[in-house]
Amino acid sequence: MTNHYNIEIVETSTHLKVTYRDNKFRKLEHLRGVIEEGTLKAIGKIIPPTEEHFDMFMKTFKGKIDYTLQTKEKSLYSQFNSEWHKFYEEFTSLPPKFSGADGKSLKSIITYLQKVSINSDEALTTWKLILDKWTTLNNFHKSNTDLKYINSKLNIIIDEIKRKNDTQKHVKSATSSEVGKQFKFK
Repeated sequence: MTNHYNIEIVETSTHLKVTYRDNKFRKLEHLRGVIEEGTLKAIGKIIPPTEEHFDMFMKTFKGKIDYTLQTKEKSLYSQFNSEWHKFYEEFTSLPPKFSGADGKSLKSIITYLQKVSINSDEALTTWKLILDKWTTLNNFHKSNTDLKYINSKLNIIIDEIKRKNDTQKHVKSATSSEVGKQFKFK
């Protein structure tokens, strides 16, 4: 896993970016500010050799050096992809094989759901709902969990989920009515 940290040398307002991969130092970048010769010679003293050392360095250089972890929000594509991977693994008990064609299909699904939704959050919520309601689909659709298939039949799948949801609402309201309560099967 790759993490990026911003390091600010408070006295000179110098900003650096440090990259760690698998807990090991990988790269140092100068973002802004002046790096003088003395700073350049001492720069190795302020960079933790591993991520595990950050707490110690933060305490040692408190007030002189600010260390900040850069956080990056997951892209919409990553969120859709992780929801599908989670769904696929729960549904089939196997990890999915994901190819470029699957990625293209997922992008197409995202584009469509964004078009019919108010915003990206609603599109993601709709995607989660489709995957949550997968077990309510007829057996033919239910057995086809491949993204290329889902993309090609998305309109049919959404329509079937909507119809089943509407039918369940009607059944609930019919059985809770006075006539429904008095109805007896022979």
